[in-house]
Amino acid sequence: MKTSNWVKSPNQIKAIENALAAPAFLDGRSLTVTYLTRPEIIRELLPPPLEPAREPLVSVGVGTFGKSNCVGAFAGGWVDIAAQYKGIEANYCLAMPMSTDVAIIFGRELFGEPKKQGRVQFEVDGDVARGSIERLGKRYLSVEARLTENLPVSEPSRSGRFHFKFFHSADGRGLEFDPILVHAEFETRLRVRRHGPGKVTLQSSHHDPVTELEIVEPKGAVYIEGDVYAKARRIGTVEAKKFLPYAFQNIDDYSAAF
Repeated sequence: MKTSNWVKSPNQIKAIENALAAPAFLDGRSLTVTYLTRPEIIRELLPPPLEPAREPLVSVGVGTFGKSNCVGAFAGGWVDIAAQYKGIEANYCLAMPMSTDVAIIFGRELFGEPKKQGRVQFEVDGDVARGSIERLGKRYLSVEARLTENLPVSEPSRSGRFHFKFFHSADGRGLEFDPILVHAEFETRLRVRRHGPGKVTLQSSHHDPVTELEIVEPKGAVYIEGDVYAKARRIGTVEAKKFLPYAFQNIDDYSAAF
């Protein structure tokens, strides 16, 4: 008979895996602002085997979820660049700050998301939505939009992200194995969708060099409310030595003073 919760029973494993296989993030609100940057910036930041998408599009944003079936309530943000792989178009995520350790662990371990702890602020006041991300005492990302148009919400919104699952070697040099390329897919069942002009303010720190993503042409902002249902799968691998220069985006620079 099982007596310790350190060791899970078959029923406990099944219940946990059900949440891992079909995470649901509910009562969500988010603001995403997009803009074009220079194509050479995207090419430099994309790890192999990802390739640039048709447009050098950057998407940044903030959001909150009131509850979920796996990690409770949390707030977060994201910095994405458009990419493609073998006919799949999705965003490659450069940064994904989160407000809780539970949300960080879940996304990093399961999807390979580059999550770090951050302070997230987000508010909607009438037609104006604004949010910001702060880490290590520095506000490095702010977004704001004036929501001038209501958009249809009859069909779910679908999107995707590329992530890499990997571990640094136990001896501190190199990676333990060839990183796994993950494609995460999201279906958002919308209740509200609004559009309008948006503004992004970037302020780099040593650990979060976001100003490298030069703003060339603003493309607008979208605010949504709804429930997000996620799933993910492994779609490829990359040689560890080729990926190593990109393997430090999800951790801070431990050689630098904090």
